[in-house]
Amino acid sequence: MSFSKDIKQEILSNKFKGKMQALAFLCGLCYSSASFDLGKTVQNFKITTDFETLADDVKGLIINLYGNDAGMQVGLVPAFKIGRTPYFYITISNEVATRLLEDIFAIEVLGGKYEKNNQINDKLLATEESLKAFVSGVFIGSGTSSIKLDSTRKTTGYHLEISNASYELLHEISVALAQFDILAKLTKRKNMYVLYIKDAEEVSNMLALMGASNAVLTLQNEIITRQMRNKVNRQNNCYVSNFSKTLNASYNQLEAIRLIDETYGISSLSPDLQEVALLRLANTEESLEELLKLTKTPLTKSALNHRFQKLIKMANKIKGI
Repeated sequence: MSFSKDIKQEILSNKFKGKMQALAFLCGLCYSSASFDLGKTVQNFKITTDFETLADDVKGLIINLYGNDAGMQVGLVPAFKIGRTPYFYITISNEVATRLLEDIFAIEVLGGKYEKNNQINDKLLATEESLKAFVSGVFIGSGTSSIKLDSTRKTTGYHLEISNASYELLHEISVALAQFDILAKLTKRKNMYVLYIKDAEEVSNMLALMGASNAVLTLQNEIITRQMRNKVNRQNNCYVSNFSKTLNASYNQLEAIRLIDETYGISSLSPDLQEVALLRLANTEESLEELLKLTKTPLTKSALNHRFQKLIKMANKIKGI
């Protein structure tokens, strides 16, 4: 199961208590993923989901709101597939769907027939708990996260988003999230609008808001793991870079010493240059720090490097550079 589905599973495990919370959750779910036809009655109501067990949760909420008989009017049918992912329709009878849509203020009677109401009613979001339930419903309906927890794959960013055809709905959600200091950005992607969060801390706060505490801990562990991995990679890269520089410097020094030896002989050098030349020939891959430990005469790193630069200048003269 993906991390995104883990989040939804945990959200649904936190049962929404009380009528207002149940209605707020169903409101978010309906506005984000339900479709229906309107006229003098509500017809063809269905919620599209790839989360098969959602039907049981919706049925449970309907029973709590309208009784056991209403729960019998909730069904689940296979819908379609996108790739390997199967999708389902959660169906609700016309009568029960009408009661639900009226109670969440998603429809209203105008001119003797029902019309959609795209404005979320403030009465449903009057309390903090109801607001959290509403956001949870929206995320269950059309939210997703692209966060990968598989260490064998290339890691992705900390991305969580909610997509919908309604700009107004996502704008209202962004305003609601701002009340909890969660700043989400709204953009358009093809024919859909997308409300997204990319900051790790903001994503963590969003998960906590929806009651997904285990997902928060999982995300925090992932953040720590990535930070440690990045730190090790930086250290390794630094080590490789320094080792490469050491080898290049050693090669240049050895080339200069061998050219001088072939042309004039090392014995022609002054004692201080002879010492470092012989030292380098005997220790071809050591860094300056390691060579300093082997010198008979106490030297600083700068002094040792200065002597090697003299040898390189002598070799360049021999080359005519």
